[in-house]
Amino acid sequence: MDASCLSQGKYPMQPSRVKTRCQWAAYSIFLLMLLPAPASAQSIPEGDRYGDYYKNETPVQAASRQNKLSPGSLWTVVATWLNCRRQPSLNSPVYRIYQEGDLLEVEVWRGGSDEVLINAIDSNGKPWMPVRGRNLDDKCYVRANARYIQPVTK
Repeated sequence: MDASCLSQGKYPMQPSRVKTRCQWAAYSIFLLMLLPAPASAQSIPEGDRYGDYYKNETPVQAASRQNKLSPGSLWTVVATWLNCRRQPSLNSPVYRIYQEGDLLEVEVWRGGSDEVLINAIDSNGKPWMPVRGRNLDDKCYVRANARYIQPVTK
């Protein structure tokens, strides 16, 4: 709210109208602050102090496929090789192996009216990112850590 809302010089005969307009302006500004930032202003994900990524959203998304509800975020493999397991656990069998430089499209599940972008957590509290395959049921999990994967930013 700026000082012009409080000045009586603008509406000297109607102070209640000035107060109502000032309240409306303040309320409007508050509502605008609650709106989400546009996708282009999306920040680049950073791992925690251990390099773990607990969310899988990136500024770059895959092109939409007709058999998918929504495009997934894109990540690149930075390790020499990376095991993708059937379940989010080191005890789960390896389903697929990715090589350094491979592009991963991570799964985005529906959760109410919003996409769920939080990674699965194993029994040790470590995050695992669900990676899409060619079909809807062809998914596996990679450890969501900066030693193995990095977000695609452009």
